[in-house]
Amino acid sequence: MAHHIPGPLYFEQLGATGIPMVFLHSTPDDHRLWMYQTAHFSSWYRTIAIDMAGYGRSPAVQKGVTMEDMAAACWEAVDRVSGDAVIIHGNSMGGSVTQRMWHQHPERVKALVLSGTGFSQATDVFKRWVERYTAEGVALRYEQLFDHFSAAHKSDPILRFYADMVVELNNEGTCASIIAMNEANAHRPPEAFYRAITAPTLIMAGVEDRSYQSSVALSKLIPRAEFQAIEGVAHAPMIETPADYDRHAIAFLKKHGLFPG
Repeated sequence: MAHHIPGPLYFEQLGATGIPMVFLHSTPDDHRLWMYQTAHFSSWYRTIAIDMAGYGRSPAVQKGVTMEDMAAACWEAVDRVSGDAVIIHGNSMGGSVTQRMWHQHPERVKALVLSGTGFSQATDVFKRWVERYTAEGVALRYEQLFDHFSAAHKSDPILRFYADMVVELNNEGTCASIIAMNEANAHRPPEAFYRAITAPTLIMAGVEDRSYQSSVALSKLIPRAEFQAIEGVAHAPMIETPADYDRHAIAFLKKHGLFPG
């Protein structure tokens, strides 16, 4: 097993055939962040939506966990479905893990689709969440879920229902895992880490996302990156406006000969 992760990660698979398509969520979400995409893309792909350690139904992480540990654990989950090359979607923290997965097995990655993910050496945001979760506990998770949505979507009843579902799976290790993953994500790679990624990469960014400019910066570092802005959404375009997210992802996959539909 991967270091600092005491057990296999939970995942849900839809689709029986096709290229494996992996989905990695942000913090403090779980695999259900991708419920629209797994339902849609399973028409053509074997979708694998993973609960990262400490989130949803996966075992809690141990202190000292790294993003590389999480990437290795995600590969272990993928290997339980297929040893084939994959397409990986990653949002925010999931995007950071996605990039580590490429570095660990570049030969097994056909393409990357990143969102809510950027290049920045600043660590203040991660330290701030560590401090708040340490002081306020797991109840903060519900508030942070809404921090990912644009102002117009914060009152959307479907998104409120989604947030209610996520926090219903809080468990004894959830808060400590969220803290540990924010500490891990505070270790920012150098520019060379991003410049080394050679897979075709789509970077989507909500125009209202605070990390929008860092997403633009990331698109200039990854050699084969393409950038797509999405109006009216913030950090979680796949659930705020799933039709737009899917449309842009499909156009990208078609361009690279990876869409069989």
